[in-house]
Amino acid sequence: MENVYAPLLDSILHEGRNIFLTGRAGTGKTTLLRRIIASEGDRTVVLAPTGLAAVNVGGQTIHSFFNFAPRLLDASDAKRLRNQRVVRAMQTLIIDEVSMVRSDMMQAIDNSLRLNRGIREPFGGVRMILSGDLHQLPPVVEGEVQPILDSEYGGAWFFKAPAIENGNFRLAALKRVFRQEDEDFIRILNGLRNSYLDEDDEALLAERVSDRTPAEASLTHVVLTPNNAAAWRINQMRLAELPGEPREYTATLEGNFDAKAFPTEDVLELKPGARIMMIRNDPQGRWVNGSLGTIVALGESDCFVEIGDETHRVGPQAWEKYRYEFDDKKRSVERSVVGSFKQLPLRLAYAVTIHKSQGLTLEKTYIDFDRGMFAHGQAYVAFSRCRSLEGLELSRRLRPRDVIIDRSAFDFGPLQTVQDNDDFLIADMAPPTLELEG
Repeated sequence: MENVYAPLLDSILHEGRNIFLTGRAGTGKTTLLRRIIASEGDRTVVLAPTGLAAVNVGGQTIHSFFNFAPRLLDASDAKRLRNQRVVRAMQTLIIDEVSMVRSDMMQAIDNSLRLNRGIREPFGGVRMILSGDLHQLPPVVEGEVQPILDSEYGGAWFFKAPAIENGNFRLAALKRVFRQEDEDFIRILNGLRNSYLDEDDEALLAERVSDRTPAEASLTHVVLTPNNAAAWRINQMRLAELPGEPREYTATLEGNFDAKAFPTEDVLELKPGARIMMIRNDPQGRWVNGSLGTIVALGESDCFVEIGDETHRVGPQAWEKYRYEFDDKKRSVERSVVGSFKQLPLRLAYAVTIHKSQGLTLEKTYIDFDRGMFAHGQAYVAFSRCRSLEGLELSRRLRPRDVIIDRSAFDFGPLQTVQDNDDFLIADMAPPTLELEG
């Protein structure tokens, strides 16, 4: 992957443009973003819209950094910040999972940066690197807020904010799919991504319909379901079927760490023979986030997990919550730990919610449609976790209403192509057309 995207990475790091990094599932966005973060230096701040996303990317939440209230934001929410010296010192702001950021929040970020830096340029002159897939995670919009966002910005998506239109952004879209190699399956995923499947594709998917229930399928496949309760029920049922009493592993919490950001259960119940999923890359490369394994034995604070043909001792690992501060001596932006969550880096893996399957690669996947998909891009996320058609089973035939696409998610043109090849697209987004406020 590094060789494939080396020219793109070089362009992002050295040209200094505002960037929107995107791409299909399985194209390596997370890996490339981590390379960017590692290369950007000590005047870079990394943020994300949710606690869990912030923990995963090693950053801070947008709300906590800018002290935004959890509601519809307007011009009055741009206030003098206690961490103003951090804001003045930073040169680059990276926002991961930007598809979840609403237009009112993006505009509030721009307003706050311009106010606290005393610079009228878009985002107060800070270089912006935004990463996310508009086909996967949409912004959360309450019913009464949608008409306001439509009226004020023309929609809820982050790129509807005037700051984006004025920010001279460059689109960097990854095109090389690493997760799947089956051309038929890649074509089907593209069809799901764009809400169009031809008869041949529908026939191929119809062949994947199973006569097993989700609970039965969980013996051989990882069940992906839109329903939290269904995933919990299947996991607990399979755990209860194993002999013996479960052992509990309780997480160690320190400082400020919100329960919504827990990467796994704070009280894990495990038994020998339980199927688990690793939820963090191993520094020694023995497993990656999403690797499936089987519990072999349980210790007081650790456990032994069989992954492939090898058994590994797995101990607790810490996830840390960060806050950015200004270092007077170094005259730079520093991260400080304000909370930690220490637990075994795994979870039961008979069933997983589609939302929590983000970023995973699964060999054998059973998609439980339950009462149907209910969110933009949900079907695409579920199908794209699987590596091949052969490893896929469906609880029923895919229905048109399962493929929910918000067409306004892609209304950010026009684009002026700079470079386009089999691996990536670079294009300039719309030039500035709106006046800045204040």
